Amino acid sequence: MKLTRAGRRLATVIMTAVAVMILCFAERSTKIVAPSPLPYNPPSPLPYNPPAAVTDTARDGRVDINAAGLEELMSLPGIGAVRAQAILDDREANGPFRYPEDLLRVKGIGEGVLGGILDQITTGG
Repeated sequence: MKLTRAGRRLATVIMTAVAVMILCFAERSTKIVAPSPLPYNPPSPLPYNPPAAVTDTARDGRVDINAAGLEELMSLPGIGAVRAQAILDDREANGPFRYPEDLLRVKGIGEGVLGGILDQITTGG
């Protein structure tokens, strides 16, 4: 069977289209799909049991922010009832403060408040 010039063009177009489709499907089936990432479960904070009412306050005059209660925290300048409670809540949720500067993680305590009490606080360790 002899094809005319138009028939040959049509056959070429059809074969090219089929080849493109085959390549697209072949590429799609060989793509490596990355597995979905595992969900991140952050470690839970270690339980913290503050020591009894005895703190370092009597020894050197500084307030131990890991052992102080609400009233003792309120004795610090710039720390009222709301900020003192925020310190207690943060300490319970995240564990003890390792450094006095860790107070910056407490909502309502910024550089200014921390600078005013830094020489009056300790972390007990």
